[in-house]
Amino acid sequence: MVTPFAVTKRDDGAGVHRLAIAGELDEDTSEALIDVIINAAEHLDVSTVVVDLRRVTFLSAGGVRALLRGCQATLERGRGFRVVNATGYVYQVLRISGVHRSLAVTTERDVPAR
Repeated sequence: MVTPFAVTKRDDGAGVHRLAIAGELDEDTSEALIDVIINAAEHLDVSTVVVDLRRVTFLSAGGVRALLRGCQATLERGRGFRVVNATGYVYQVLRISGVHRSLAVTTERDVPAR
């Protein structure tokens, strides 16, 4: 079975690249997510990578691990990283696993990058 997963990348201006994720973040999609985050962070014009989880329907430990690895890789490249629009079940998983702060999870109204 193929896990439904898609990423749309867009430039939000001022060096911010947004990765809008749709579908499920789990063991089947985690490596692809890490690769996409690293690719965005390696662009010379990027200052911050924003991962938008608005359309994520499922988040497993594999997805959380992918977000953490993507965050680490982004920060190692001197870029900012944040996760936005994690709500409902997805936010609960991030909060219960204790990573919502280290991933700088915010709503769109809050814009600090780490």
